[in-house]
Amino acid sequence: MTAEVAIINSGAVALAADSAVTIGGQKIYNSAIKLFSLSKIAPVGIMIYGNANLMEVPWEILIKSYRRNLASKTFNYLNDYAEDFIKYLENHPSAFPKEVQTEWLKRNVRGFYTLIREELWEEIHPILQINGEISQSEILKIFSKIVKKQHKRLSDYDYSDGMSSDDFANIKEKYKEEFKKIRKEIFEKLKISAAIAALLNDIAAFLHVKQIFSSSVSGIVIAGYGEKQLYPSIITYEVEGVIENKLKYKKNNNKCHSIKHGTECAILAFAQEDMVDTFMSGINPSIMHLLNGYLKKLFDRLPEIVHQSKFKENELKQLKRDMNKLLKSFFKEFQEHVQKEHIHPVLRMVTSLPKDELAAMAEAFVNLTAFKRRITDTMETVGGPVDVAVISKGDGLVWVKRKHYFPADLNQHFFENYFREISHEKCQK
Repeated sequence: MTAEVAIINSGAVALAADSAVTIGGQKIYNSAIKLFSLSKIAPVGIMIYGNANLMEVPWEILIKSYRRNLASKTFNYLNDYAEDFIKYLENHPSAFPKEVQTEWLKRNVRGFYTLIREELWEEIHPILQINGEISQSEILKIFSKIVKKQHKRLSDYDYSDGMSSDDFANIKEKYKEEFKKIRKEIFEKLKISAAIAALLNDIAAFLHVKQIFSSSVSGIVIAGYGEKQLYPSIITYEVEGVIENKLKYKKNNNKCHSIKHGTECAILAFAQEDMVDTFMSGINPSIMHLLNGYLKKLFDRLPEIVHQSKFKENELKQLKRDMNKLLKSFFKEFQEHVQKEHIHPVLRMVTSLPKDELAAMAEAFVNLTAFKRRITDTMETVGGPVDVAVISKGDGLVWVKRKHYFPADLNQHFFENYFREISHEKCQK
């Protein structure tokens, strides 16, 4: 896990990322690099959260390889950088060879079929406990119901960006033998009908073309300016893998922001967002969730209690409607209070904050999340040095805080080589 923050106003965008990385679900190292410049010369940065690898290839390698390939090339808008980076990932056969793509697909299908098998067991286990046995036909009936339910659920998802029904048909046809082998491996002696097998094939293909993302998804945050942009922007994607040389990804519109005028700003948190939300709204999201759920149960229960007295059926229905309106009114006023008394005062200040204060604020949010993890009994999945960068139109990407795994004074050649390729390219022109 990680904690990252982007704070943007008309003058600049500040990015901050912690250094914690969890390996094997238990071991935590505080030396991971999650914040990079995307170009050696353009005012564009990129942050990574979630999975540190894309199909076992470290994001650091992919980003620095792209940066070298980009060289001195620039684009008019930040969205052009983002789209070019996506295309680069798709057209990278050396990083994602066919056999790696196939293994990734098989692993995904095997995992989802296993979930279906576990759901089947949860359904038949109570029957076995009561009756001591269950017929094959009854198992198949339950299995059929589960598969149809999952098929309906997954088919309702939108296609991932860049994917279409043609990709669905192509994957379903090309990998049908792989799907069949996995089906026999996971469901063993279960005699699956042709119709249900077809639905399982659909499910296997859906996993790779629809907006269905597993826990291994990576988030990428691209921030900065294009040549023709006066104000900064932030674009966020969720990326999971590559299949048939097409990237499975989607743009996270809730985590994108473009400044359109001088009195606008935004604070965006990524991965572990709870402490930023608590600071901004004055209440922890988990408490808000508990309050919402408890009050809803309470208001749903009250009419039943009142019904035991003198109310008629039509009066009881009216009482339920009135209580639902009252509950909605309460949360509406609650949200208005949070916006007016907590969020808006902070955003008004952020609108005019100078670059150094934007950087300090972004770093403070990450440190606040790390401090909360350190003093509670949860794993310290946020921590270590905080990398901080500020990107502005005039100054480009400026590092405020940056860790190196090597002593800078012993590696002057590293900094001398950084722009060598760009200088060579300009000389050739």
